[in-house]
Amino acid sequence: MPDIGRRIINRLLQFKNQILWAIVFILAVNFIYFVIINSDRPSHGFATYYTASRLLLEGEKVKSFYNDDWFSSKVENYVPAVYEIYHVNLPTTSLIMLPLAKFDYTTSRIIWTIFNFFILVFSAGVVIRKFHFQEKWIPITLILLFSFQPLYANFSYAQIYVVIFCLLILTWYAYSSGKDELLGFLIGFILIIKTASIFLLILLLVQKKWRSLGWVFATAFLLILLSIPFVGIEAWLAYADALTKYVSNPTLSVTAYQTIHSFFYHLTVFDQQWNPSPVIYLPMLGKPLTIFLSLIILAVTSYYAFKLKKSDLSFGAFLIAGVVLSPASLDYHYIILLIPIFILIKEVRERKSVIFWISIIFVYSLIAAALPYTSPKVTAGWWALLAYPKLYGALGLFGLFLWISFDSVFKPKDISISSK
Repeated sequence: MPDIGRRIINRLLQFKNQILWAIVFILAVNFIYFVIINSDRPSHGFATYYTASRLLLEGEKVKSFYNDDWFSSKVENYVPAVYEIYHVNLPTTSLIMLPLAKFDYTTSRIIWTIFNFFILVFSAGVVIRKFHFQEKWIPITLILLFSFQPLYANFSYAQIYVVIFCLLILTWYAYSSGKDELLGFLIGFILIIKTASIFLLILLLVQKKWRSLGWVFATAFLLILLSIPFVGIEAWLAYADALTKYVSNPTLSVTAYQTIHSFFYHLTVFDQQWNPSPVIYLPMLGKPLTIFLSLIILAVTSYYAFKLKKSDLSFGAFLIAGVVLSPASLDYHYIILLIPIFILIKEVRERKSVIFWISIIFVYSLIAAALPYTSPKVTAGWWALLAYPKLYGALGLFGLFLWISFDSVFKPKDISISSK
């Protein structure tokens, strides 16, 4: 029987590429079906962008968007049965959907979905080409992509993070190829859309990329200047006020936010509506723990970024830090972590350690799986420790980056890394 089992395994290994491509086909069909059936449904996310751009076209003041009651009533006019607020989106975020705002909601969302689908195809092509993935690694890359729940969340809510994902891939390309001007421009451009690239400023600072930093600030300043006739200076003042208040918002303690901030606040801070069953009631402990762990992550990441100079490992580690340290990272934000995952595979695909590869699969699964971590069954009391799978996966991924970075700095001869 053992011999028969070995023969079956060996036979299957002979057709591993065909099996992998068959899995890709099944997953791709499932993904396309998911995109189609969700392409025109009313939802959060897109409702914010669409309403903001529509109001801008109608001459409304962007500073009013930060009035939650006012903005939610406007959303109801365009997208019935959907309650949404502007949150702490940048004033310039209201410009995103201007080309689509003249259409009705359904038409705009379908066009946006099609655009995002092609952006995703382009992004996958760039990853495969620039990371030099060949043979089995091409279908494996696509399997990782089409199995990733945050990708589905982006299309479910018609979010903007597929575009951010693409821009960050191009940012990685600029970083790894030494195109400092392009690198600074892309980071500055992303900052004006969303703050997803803000921690990359620390990477540029630590590695003394002064030219890139100059381009970041020049790009951001120019775009803000160009936006003022549309959004007004008052909108930026309203945004600053909303941002300072948002950090202490009790909604951030719910487990939908897979962040260090949410984790510690959910465990220690009581709120009648949003967190009625903390593990321990120590409200003065949540903030110091959040700050302490955040500083540790930034310090360690900065240290290895300084030691490794221009390294994909440093770039990937700062992307991970950006997701887990942001107070408001939801599942769709986690699509960004596909880039560190691909970087990790690129760096160590010839590594023979079974423990290492099991660790990669495990942390990927925690991030990628559609687990019910917002269910009331796992959000009360000690059960809440099970309610942060994506955060644990991201921290585990960060740990793997530290493992490889440590080897690269202190044991460079002991690691087998393929550059092919």
